[in-house]
Amino acid sequence: MRKKIIAVLAVLFGLSVAVRAVTPRFFEDFSRDKLLAGSLDRVSLAPDGSLSLAPAYDALFETGEAYIFSMARDSRGNIYVGTGGNGKVFRIDAEGRGALWFQAREPNVFALAVDASDVVYAGTSPDGRIYKITGEDEYEEFCNLQVKYVWAMVFDADGNLYAGTGGEGVIHKIDKNGKIENSGAAFYATGDAHVRSLIMRDGNLLAGTSPGGKIVEITPEGKGFTLAGTPLEEINALALGSGGTVYAAASAAASSAQRGISGTAAAGATIETVSGEGASMKSLVYAIGGGGDTEIILDSGNQAVYDIAVMADGGLLLATGPKGRLLGIDSSGNVSYLTDSPEEDVTRLVAAGGEVYTATSNQGKVYRLRASPAASGTYVSDVLDAGTVASWGRIFWRHSGNAAVEISTRAGNTETPDKSWSGWSAAVSAPGDAIIGPRARYLQWRAVFKAGINADAARDAAGSLNQVRISYLAQNLRPRVTEIKASPPGVELQPQSSSAGFMGITGGTPGGRPLLAPRERGRELMPLDPKQVLTQGAQSFTWKAVDENDDALEYSIYFKGEDESGWKPLAEKITDTFYTVNTAALPDGVYRLKVVASDEPSNPPETALSGEKISEPFVIAVAPPEVVITGNDIEGKKAVVRFQASVRTGNIASAEFSVDGGKWRLIFPVDGIADSAVEEYLIVTPELSPGEHLIAIRAGDRNGTTGTAGIRVRVPQVNTD
Repeated sequence: MRKKIIAVLAVLFGLSVAVRAVTPRFFEDFSRDKLLAGSLDRVSLAPDGSLSLAPAYDALFETGEAYIFSMARDSRGNIYVGTGGNGKVFRIDAEGRGALWFQAREPNVFALAVDASDVVYAGTSPDGRIYKITGEDEYEEFCNLQVKYVWAMVFDADGNLYAGTGGEGVIHKIDKNGKIENSGAAFYATGDAHVRSLIMRDGNLLAGTSPGGKIVEITPEGKGFTLAGTPLEEINALALGSGGTVYAAASAAASSAQRGISGTAAAGATIETVSGEGASMKSLVYAIGGGGDTEIILDSGNQAVYDIAVMADGGLLLATGPKGRLLGIDSSGNVSYLTDSPEEDVTRLVAAGGEVYTATSNQGKVYRLRASPAASGTYVSDVLDAGTVASWGRIFWRHSGNAAVEISTRAGNTETPDKSWSGWSAAVSAPGDAIIGPRARYLQWRAVFKAGINADAARDAAGSLNQVRISYLAQNLRPRVTEIKASPPGVELQPQSSSAGFMGITGGTPGGRPLLAPRERGRELMPLDPKQVLTQGAQSFTWKAVDENDDALEYSIYFKGEDESGWKPLAEKITDTFYTVNTAALPDGVYRLKVVASDEPSNPPETALSGEKISEPFVIAVAPPEVVITGNDIEGKKAVVRFQASVRTGNIASAEFSVDGGKWRLIFPVDGIADSAVEEYLIVTPELSPGEHLIAIRAGDRNGTTGTAGIRVRVPQVNTD
């Protein structure tokens, strides 16, 4: 009874009652690239697109600085990080206890290195000094390279320190006493502006440069050979794998990554791109074998790869931004997404046994990634957009393994979740249960993973989330007719024949409905463009319509004269998007066409909606123009004829004349422009021979209808005596 009262009140007082579509739709495209748009907090995304608990990833130390630019580890397990902005170096022990170890005069510590005796060296910028740090706040200036930047440092087996610098792109070799060899001259000049990364391989030095993006191998004698040239600007990182394989991360702004790529991309090694703050960056990861064979093993899309670590099993770990994401590449080239850091960028990696230490920026923190699984992890999806306010139905998922997973949702009407959204719901009890939350346009789902406990009381991360499917019922939206176009007069539009006039469609609809569903009647056939046939008195129209619910549409067509108040029907409930009017059945005049689009084929009559559009005025002028000769004369050997052309509707568009059946000659009105219902014309013929001549005249309106007239004139014989 209460529902009936509300319905009556809505009618009486004009209350707005939500109109809903009748067939549910589904969000079920949670493929790998779609899942990457969400966030992975101690949750991994496998190459097959399944989600599972990630290795344990915990914050170890917070520097309080914005940026960490460099990282190193000594033999006792202590981690050192160099920061930007305030030029600090912190030391963190294996238990996560950290302290300020060194404060430089310069603002940035871009390079750190540890020698065989666990002494730390810090390269600073922009004054290009290297400091030797022997203890907490115990240091000395090791050498001043007289350059702007010290980007990278590495020791050789004899304890010599190599420094890659910026400004002139040279490498300096410094002995154990801080003396720059070659009397202070460069050990090797790359010919590029910056040396951004350095590693050792079999006694040779490998350097990555910028902005040329080269990887150069340099012998102990200072002889260099370019192993690979890349299409990107900067070699951010180098790492040495088994068998002498060198891995290199090359990066650049996307607009700069347009030169040819040397090497071949490994199949399946492209990262799905994710829009965001890093959308202007691009990275390629190269594998360069001991024999010089070069292969691109990963294209990062729109992410920047900042560092590479080689793991004990031969796989790679990559530090990226802007989502602070850790990526893994196994020996077969398969890419996994291990977890996200809360910070924007993971800038540095140090692998130690089964653990990896990571450094982040925005804010500058140190994390530890362990081999054992995390106790729990959370995946939060990207925001799902129903396109309009929707009723959310049920959520289905498929989960396997021992680790438990809890699914919850939240909804709102702003594109970015804020405090106006509903809170996260309680966990949905089982796949297929109803979503708990308000009607809204946007929805997010969250999966919380919890490790199981095996018989030995060890943490068990086995288990994955393999499929998610969400149903919803969108508010029915009014269709819109967006465009009506008139064809040239005299063109009739006809449908193609039923045997050849349609193309079959396979697959599903945009909303995921089967093509044979009631709301999809007719969608299994896509009509071809209509045929154009020249027909006297035809006036055709085409139109376009959109429906944001992807409903099937039908159309009703109406017309009325310019001075009439009521619309008269021409056709009802047609599915074609064109119509031809027979103008012979209508009096001359100015008319308008109205197209009404209805979504009733996809909705019950009581909830169906319609939208309409009225065309621009068009003219029907069946009666031909009237041509009246108003005067004629002979001037010498030329005939002069005056005539008036007029129409009852529209305007005169053109006029021509012909002498004695010769070619037609175009003439303009006396006022110079044919734009009125009545136009005056003056014909002056070329010189004519003596005798009688026929002058034919024709005038046409803008619909192509033509009126004619003619006059005979006589040119007198000229007496030459």
